[in-house]
Amino acid sequence: MNENLPVVDVAKIRMAINAEAPLTITTYTLPHRMELYMNAVLTTFFKELHQEYMIQYLIYCQNELVTNAKKANTKRIYFKEKNLDINKLSDYEEGMKTFKSDTLGNISFYLAKQKEAGLYVKLVLQVKNGMILMEVDNNSELTYFEFKRIHDKLCRAQQYTSVEDTINQVLDDSEGAGLGLVIMILMLRKLGMSEDNFNTFCENGVTKTQILLPMNKEFENEVSVISKELEKTINDLPQFPRNIIKLRGMLDNPDSNISDIAMLISQDVSITGEILKLANSSAFGLSNKCGNVTDAVKLIGFDGIKKLLFYLA
Repeated sequence: MNENLPVVDVAKIRMAINAEAPLTITTYTLPHRMELYMNAVLTTFFKELHQEYMIQYLIYCQNELVTNAKKANTKRIYFKEKNLDINKLSDYEEGMKTFKSDTLGNISFYLAKQKEAGLYVKLVLQVKNGMILMEVDNNSELTYFEFKRIHDKLCRAQQYTSVEDTINQVLDDSEGAGLGLVIMILMLRKLGMSEDNFNTFCENGVTKTQILLPMNKEFENEVSVISKELEKTINDLPQFPRNIIKLRGMLDNPDSNISDIAMLISQDVSITGEILKLANSSAFGLSNKCGNVTDAVKLIGFDGIKKLLFYLA
Protein backbone atom coordinates (compact mmCIF):
# COMPACT_ATOMS: atom_id res chain seq x y z
CA MET A 1 0.00 0.00 0.00
CA ASN A 2 1.15 3.55 -0.67
CA GLU A 3 3.30 4.74 2.24
CA ASN A 4 1.57 8.11 2.13
CA LEU A 5 -1.85 6.55 2.58
CA PRO A 6 -3.44 7.67 5.88
CA VAL A 7 -3.94 4.93 8.45
CA VAL A 8 -7.56 3.91 9.02
CA ASP A 9 -8.49 4.67 12.64
CA VAL A 10 -10.66 1.67 13.57
CA ALA A 11 -11.34 2.98 17.08
CA LYS A 12 -12.61 6.29 15.70
CA ILE A 13 -14.89 4.48 13.25
CA ARG A 14 -16.25 2.26 16.01
CA MET A 15 -16.87 5.29 18.24
CA ALA A 16 -18.73 7.12 15.45
CA ILE A 17 -20.92 4.07 14.84
CA ASN A 18 -21.81 3.72 18.52
CA ALA A 19 -22.59 7.44 18.80
CA GLU A 20 -24.46 7.46 15.46
CA ALA A 21 -22.18 10.35 14.48
CA PRO A 22 -21.17 11.06 10.86
CA LEU A 23 -17.73 10.03 9.61
CA THR A 24 -16.46 12.52 7.02
CA ILE A 25 -13.50 12.62 4.63
CA THR A 26 -12.91 15.76 2.56
CA THR A 27 -10.60 16.21 -0.43
CA TYR A 28 -10.10 18.96 -3.00
CA THR A 29 -8.34 17.09 -5.81
CA LEU A 30 -9.14 13.41 -5.08
CA PRO A 31 -5.70 11.87 -5.75
CA HIS A 32 -5.63 8.11 -6.22
CA ARG A 33 -4.29 7.53 -2.69
CA MET A 34 -7.35 9.35 -1.30
CA GLU A 35 -9.67 7.08 -3.29
CA LEU A 36 -7.86 4.07 -1.79
CA TYR A 37 -8.16 5.56 1.70
CA MET A 38 -11.90 6.17 1.24
CA ASN A 39 -12.29 2.56 0.09
CA ALA A 40 -10.40 1.34 3.17
CA VAL A 41 -12.56 3.44 5.51
CA LEU A 42 -15.77 2.19 3.87
CA THR A 43 -14.55 -1.41 4.12
CA THR A 44 -13.73 -1.02 7.83
CA PHE A 45 -17.02 0.80 8.49
CA PHE A 46 -19.15 -1.98 7.04
CA LYS A 47 -17.06 -4.72 8.64
CA GLU A 48 -17.63 -3.09 12.04
CA LEU A 49 -21.36 -3.20 11.29
CA HIS A 50 -21.08 -6.88 10.22
CA GLN A 51 -22.54 -5.91 6.85
CA GLU A 52 -19.66 -7.28 4.75
CA TYR A 53 -22.00 -8.45 1.99
CA MET A 54 -22.53 -4.79 0.94
CA ILE A 55 -18.86 -3.87 0.55
CA GLN A 56 -18.19 -5.16 -2.98
CA TYR A 57 -21.17 -3.23 -4.34
CA LEU A 58 -20.66 -0.01 -2.38
CA ILE A 59 -16.96 0.32 -3.22
CA TYR A 60 -17.99 0.71 -6.86
CA CYS A 61 -20.79 3.13 -5.96
CA GLN A 62 -18.49 5.21 -3.79
CA ASN A 63 -15.78 5.44 -6.45
CA GLU A 64 -18.34 6.42 -9.07
CA LEU A 65 -19.94 9.10 -6.89
CA VAL A 66 -16.71 10.75 -5.73
CA THR A 67 -15.32 10.74 -9.29
CA ASN A 68 -18.51 12.33 -10.59
CA ALA A 69 -18.38 14.96 -7.83
CA LYS A 70 -14.79 15.81 -8.79
CA LYS A 71 -15.81 16.07 -12.45
CA ALA A 72 -18.65 18.42 -11.50
CA ASN A 73 -16.16 20.69 -9.73
CA THR A 74 -13.78 20.54 -12.70
CA LYS A 75 -16.67 21.48 -14.96
CA ARG A 76 -17.29 24.70 -12.97
CA ILE A 77 -13.67 25.76 -13.35
CA TYR A 78 -13.67 24.87 -17.04
CA PHE A 79 -16.79 26.88 -17.80
CA LYS A 80 -15.40 29.84 -15.89
CA GLU A 81 -12.12 29.66 -17.83
CA LYS A 82 -14.08 29.52 -21.11
CA ASN A 83 -16.30 32.46 -20.05
CA LEU A 84 -19.40 30.29 -20.43
CA ASP A 85 -22.51 30.43 -18.23
CA ILE A 86 -23.10 26.89 -16.99
CA ASN A 87 -26.75 27.74 -16.23
CA LYS A 88 -27.47 28.88 -19.79
CA LEU A 89 -28.51 26.03 -22.10
CA SER A 90 -26.65 27.22 -25.21
CA ASP A 91 -23.45 27.80 -23.20
CA TYR A 92 -23.85 24.48 -21.41
CA GLU A 93 -24.19 22.53 -24.64
CA GLU A 94 -21.24 24.38 -26.19
CA GLY A 95 -19.00 23.76 -23.19
CA MET A 96 -19.82 20.07 -22.89
CA LYS A 97 -18.73 19.46 -26.49
CA THR A 98 -15.09 20.10 -25.53
CA PHE A 99 -15.08 19.63 -21.74
CA LYS A 100 -13.66 16.10 -21.65
CA SER A 101 -11.07 16.51 -24.40
CA ASP A 102 -9.82 19.88 -23.12
CA THR A 103 -9.54 18.90 -19.46
CA LEU A 104 -8.08 15.43 -20.04
CA GLY A 105 -4.83 16.83 -21.39
CA ASN A 106 -4.47 19.53 -18.71
CA ILE A 107 -6.11 18.04 -15.64
CA SER A 108 -3.41 19.25 -13.21
CA PHE A 109 -4.23 22.86 -14.09
CA TYR A 110 -7.96 22.38 -13.46
CA LEU A 111 -7.43 20.45 -10.21
CA ALA A 112 -5.16 23.22 -8.91
CA LYS A 113 -7.84 25.76 -9.80
CA GLN A 114 -10.46 23.65 -8.00
CA LYS A 115 -8.42 23.63 -4.82
CA GLU A 116 -7.75 27.35 -5.14
CA ALA A 117 -11.52 27.94 -5.47
CA GLY A 118 -12.23 25.76 -2.43
CA LEU A 119 -14.29 23.23 -4.38
CA TYR A 120 -14.32 20.02 -2.36
CA VAL A 121 -15.57 16.44 -2.45
CA LYS A 122 -16.77 15.00 0.85
CA LEU A 123 -17.62 11.41 1.78
CA VAL A 124 -20.04 10.91 4.68
CA LEU A 125 -20.80 7.57 6.36
CA GLN A 126 -23.31 7.36 9.20
CA VAL A 127 -25.54 4.94 11.08
CA LYS A 128 -28.82 6.35 12.34
CA ASN A 129 -32.11 4.79 13.42
CA GLY A 130 -31.21 1.38 12.01
CA MET A 131 -30.24 2.79 8.61
CA ILE A 132 -26.84 3.30 6.97
CA LEU A 133 -26.19 6.50 5.06
CA MET A 134 -23.50 6.78 2.41
CA GLU A 135 -23.36 10.34 1.06
CA VAL A 136 -21.05 12.18 -1.32
CA ASP A 137 -21.15 15.99 -1.29
CA ASN A 138 -19.56 18.63 -3.48
CA ASN A 139 -20.03 22.38 -3.23
CA SER A 140 -20.98 22.87 -6.88
CA GLU A 141 -24.73 23.25 -7.10
CA LEU A 142 -26.43 21.14 -9.77
CA THR A 143 -27.71 22.99 -12.81
CA TYR A 144 -31.19 22.28 -14.09
CA PHE A 145 -29.69 20.46 -17.10
CA GLU A 146 -27.55 18.20 -14.90
CA PHE A 147 -30.44 17.39 -12.57
CA LYS A 148 -32.69 16.57 -15.53
CA ARG A 149 -29.99 14.35 -17.02
CA ILE A 150 -29.62 12.37 -13.79
CA HIS A 151 -33.40 12.06 -13.45
CA ASP A 152 -33.69 10.82 -17.05
CA LYS A 153 -30.99 8.19 -16.48
CA LEU A 154 -32.70 6.97 -13.31
CA CYS A 155 -35.97 6.61 -15.22
CA ARG A 156 -34.23 4.75 -18.06
CA ALA A 157 -32.42 2.48 -15.59
CA GLN A 158 -35.76 0.92 -14.67
CA GLN A 159 -35.97 -0.78 -18.08
CA TYR A 160 -32.61 -2.57 -17.79
CA THR A 161 -32.01 -5.89 -16.09
CA SER A 162 -28.27 -6.28 -16.69
CA VAL A 163 -25.21 -4.21 -17.50
CA GLU A 164 -24.95 -5.95 -20.86
CA ASP A 165 -28.33 -4.48 -21.83
CA THR A 166 -27.09 -0.96 -21.22
CA ILE A 167 -23.57 -0.75 -22.67
CA ASN A 168 -24.47 0.45 -26.18
CA GLN A 169 -27.49 2.51 -25.12
CA VAL A 170 -26.31 4.42 -22.05
CA LEU A 171 -22.53 4.95 -22.25
CA ASP A 172 -21.87 8.68 -22.27
CA ASP A 173 -18.39 10.17 -22.16
CA SER A 174 -19.35 13.81 -21.63
CA GLU A 175 -21.17 13.49 -18.31
CA GLY A 176 -20.78 11.62 -15.05
CA ALA A 177 -24.38 10.40 -14.99
CA GLY A 178 -24.08 7.87 -17.82
CA LEU A 179 -23.35 4.16 -17.69
CA GLY A 180 -21.88 4.42 -14.19
CA LEU A 181 -25.16 5.64 -12.71
CA VAL A 182 -27.12 2.80 -14.32
CA ILE A 183 -24.59 0.26 -13.00
CA MET A 184 -25.07 1.71 -9.50
CA ILE A 185 -28.82 1.21 -9.75
CA LEU A 186 -28.27 -2.38 -10.92
CA MET A 187 -25.97 -2.97 -7.95
CA LEU A 188 -28.58 -1.61 -5.54
CA ARG A 189 -30.99 -4.12 -7.05
CA LYS A 190 -28.45 -6.86 -6.32
CA LEU A 191 -28.76 -5.75 -2.69
CA GLY A 192 -32.54 -6.08 -2.90
CA MET A 193 -33.15 -2.33 -3.13
CA SER A 194 -34.41 0.12 -5.74
CA GLU A 195 -34.03 3.64 -7.13
CA ASP A 196 -35.84 4.89 -4.01
CA ASN A 197 -32.69 4.20 -2.00
CA PHE A 198 -30.75 6.65 -4.20
CA ASN A 199 -31.28 10.41 -4.04
CA THR A 200 -29.56 13.54 -5.39
CA PHE A 201 -30.51 17.03 -4.24
CA CYS A 202 -29.05 20.47 -3.48
CA GLU A 203 -28.93 22.14 -0.08
CA ASN A 204 -27.40 25.56 0.58
CA GLY A 205 -25.32 25.42 -2.60
CA VAL A 206 -24.06 21.88 -1.92
CA THR A 207 -24.97 18.90 -4.13
CA LYS A 208 -25.64 15.80 -2.03
CA THR A 209 -25.95 12.31 -3.43
CA GLN A 210 -27.19 9.76 -0.92
CA ILE A 211 -27.56 6.00 -0.78
CA LEU A 212 -29.70 4.91 2.19
CA LEU A 213 -29.34 1.28 3.21
CA PRO A 214 -31.42 -0.74 5.67
CA MET A 215 -29.52 -2.71 8.30
CA ASN A 216 -31.15 -5.75 9.80
CA LYS A 217 -30.49 -9.46 10.11
CA GLU A 218 -33.46 -10.57 8.00
CA PHE A 219 -32.28 -8.36 5.16
CA GLU A 220 -28.74 -9.74 5.49
CA ASN A 221 -30.02 -13.31 5.21
CA GLU A 222 -31.96 -12.47 2.04
CA VAL A 223 -28.96 -10.80 0.44
CA SER A 224 -26.58 -13.62 1.35
CA VAL A 225 -28.43 -15.83 -1.14
CA ILE A 226 -28.02 -13.18 -3.85
CA SER A 227 -24.34 -12.77 -2.98
CA LYS A 228 -23.71 -16.53 -3.27
CA GLU A 229 -25.39 -16.58 -6.68
CA LEU A 230 -23.33 -13.57 -7.76
CA GLU A 231 -20.12 -15.17 -6.47
CA LYS A 232 -20.87 -18.33 -8.47
CA THR A 233 -21.53 -16.24 -11.58
CA ILE A 234 -18.24 -14.39 -11.11
CA ASN A 235 -16.32 -17.62 -10.52
CA ASP A 236 -17.80 -19.13 -13.67
CA LEU A 237 -16.62 -16.24 -15.82
CA PRO A 238 -13.52 -16.82 -17.96
CA GLN A 239 -10.29 -15.17 -16.83
CA PHE A 240 -9.38 -11.81 -18.32
CA PRO A 241 -7.01 -12.19 -21.28
CA ARG A 242 -3.47 -10.94 -20.57
CA ASN A 243 -3.78 -8.04 -23.02
CA ILE A 244 -6.90 -6.75 -21.24
CA ILE A 245 -5.18 -7.07 -17.86
CA LYS A 246 -2.22 -5.07 -19.18
CA LEU A 247 -4.49 -2.44 -20.72
CA ARG A 248 -6.49 -2.04 -17.50
CA GLY A 249 -3.21 -1.58 -15.60
CA MET A 250 -2.17 1.19 -17.96
CA LEU A 251 -5.58 2.88 -17.69
CA ASP A 252 -5.27 2.87 -13.89
CA ASN A 253 -1.77 4.37 -14.04
CA PRO A 254 -1.95 8.20 -13.81
CA ASP A 255 1.38 8.43 -15.68
CA SER A 256 0.06 6.64 -18.78
CA ASN A 257 -0.51 8.75 -21.87
CA ILE A 258 -3.03 8.49 -24.68
CA SER A 259 -0.51 7.44 -27.33
CA ASP A 260 0.72 4.46 -25.25
CA ILE A 261 -2.87 3.36 -24.57
CA ALA A 262 -3.77 3.68 -28.26
CA MET A 263 -0.66 1.71 -29.30
CA LEU A 264 -1.53 -1.19 -26.98
CA ILE A 265 -5.15 -1.21 -28.19
CA SER A 266 -3.97 -1.25 -31.82
CA GLN A 267 -2.11 -4.51 -31.14
CA ASP A 268 -5.42 -6.30 -30.53
CA VAL A 269 -7.78 -6.47 -33.50
CA SER A 270 -10.91 -7.30 -31.45
CA ILE A 271 -10.39 -4.49 -28.92
CA THR A 272 -9.60 -2.05 -31.73
CA GLY A 273 -12.83 -2.98 -33.49
CA GLU A 274 -14.93 -2.55 -30.36
CA ILE A 275 -13.31 0.79 -29.47
CA LEU A 276 -13.91 2.17 -32.98
CA LYS A 277 -17.45 0.78 -33.04
CA LEU A 278 -18.22 2.52 -29.74
CA ALA A 279 -16.65 5.80 -30.88
CA ASN A 280 -18.83 5.76 -33.99
CA SER A 281 -22.01 4.80 -32.13
CA SER A 282 -24.98 7.09 -31.64
CA ALA A 283 -23.82 7.76 -28.08
CA PHE A 284 -21.28 10.26 -29.40
CA GLY A 285 -23.14 11.52 -32.47
CA LEU A 286 -20.08 12.23 -34.60
CA SER A 287 -20.66 14.02 -37.90
CA ASN A 288 -17.60 12.31 -39.45
CA LYS A 289 -16.58 8.70 -38.96
CA CYS A 290 -13.74 8.09 -36.46
CA GLY A 291 -11.17 5.72 -37.97
CA ASN A 292 -8.20 6.50 -35.74
CA VAL A 293 -7.60 4.64 -32.47
CA THR A 294 -5.93 7.63 -30.81
CA ASP A 295 -8.91 9.85 -31.62
CA ALA A 296 -11.28 7.14 -30.36
CA VAL A 297 -9.38 6.92 -27.05
CA LYS A 298 -9.60 10.71 -26.63
CA LEU A 299 -13.31 10.61 -27.37
CA ILE A 300 -14.27 7.69 -25.13
CA GLY A 301 -11.87 8.53 -22.33
CA PHE A 302 -10.01 6.25 -19.93
CA ASP A 303 -13.09 5.64 -17.73
CA GLY A 304 -15.23 4.71 -20.72
CA ILE A 305 -12.62 2.28 -22.02
CA LYS A 306 -12.23 0.65 -18.59
CA LYS A 307 -15.98 0.06 -18.43
CA LEU A 308 -16.02 -1.35 -21.96
CA LEU A 309 -13.21 -3.81 -21.14
CA PHE A 310 -15.40 -5.57 -18.56
CA TYR A 311 -17.58 -6.79 -21.43
CA LEU A 312 -14.79 -7.78 -23.80
CA ALA A 313 -13.17 -10.33 -21.53
